[in-house]
Amino acid sequence: MTDATVSFPENWAPPRELTRALPRETRILGMGRLQTILGWGMLVAAVGFFLLVRGEGKQQAARIEMIRAQGRDGDGRITSLWRQGRSSTPMVAYAFTVNGARIQGEAEAPRSLWLRMRIADHLPVRFVPSNLAVNHPADWEEIASPGWLPLSLPALFVPLGTFILWSLKQQRRLVAEGLPAAGVITGCYRVKNGWTAQYQFRTKDGTAGRGRGQAYSKFETGTTVCVLYLAENPGRNQLYPTSTYQVVTQ
Repeated sequence: MTDATVSFPENWAPPRELTRALPRETRILGMGRLQTILGWGMLVAAVGFFLLVRGEGKQQAARIEMIRAQGRDGDGRITSLWRQGRSSTPMVAYAFTVNGARIQGEAEAPRSLWLRMRIADHLPVRFVPSNLAVNHPADWEEIASPGWLPLSLPALFVPLGTFILWSLKQQRRLVAEGLPAAGVITGCYRVKNGWTAQYQFRTKDGTAGRGRGQAYSKFETGTTVCVLYLAENPGRNQLYPTSTYQVVTQ
């Protein structure tokens, strides 16, 4: 339902390129290319993060199991203590000697134990003789990464990237197949990356419609604009011209 105070122009004509037979030939614009890259980039990054973190998780699990099954005890000494990252994770660095070779390692430490540690204190170490780089303090076991961690970033990026690509597809369809209608701006307000306009329009059969979308500039209330809508679903509509696609002119 439209606002009774909104007055639609009587002798409005759509832009000439919108009078062509459907579907119209379209061309992607710079903003459309940027959004396409962003959408696909998020999907690729999600897959890459999943594979990377899952691989690291498998390596960690294998390292923990190797220390459990093949580990031998040694005597190490604490060489450094510090807090790491924004969460101030307590960390300990240590060194131990095997067959005359000095081996160094570091590990996250339980906070209660870390608070009692001092540099140069003895620290029991468990190591794998066949691979001395695989070692860990013997007083506690390395905590395996949670199984959901590889899905944490994909759970955010996949829906967002999919939405961006789906939105671009819908915008292209509207430019290619949308019917033009006279619209009237009912409100326009500033957002982070530009302007958002609210508008009303009337379809070819006289049905009232409303919409809201990104505007390429600030519109005063009452300004006449061009709106594209789908004949079978007027709820799908957008202002024209768009920043992502345009009709190819000859």
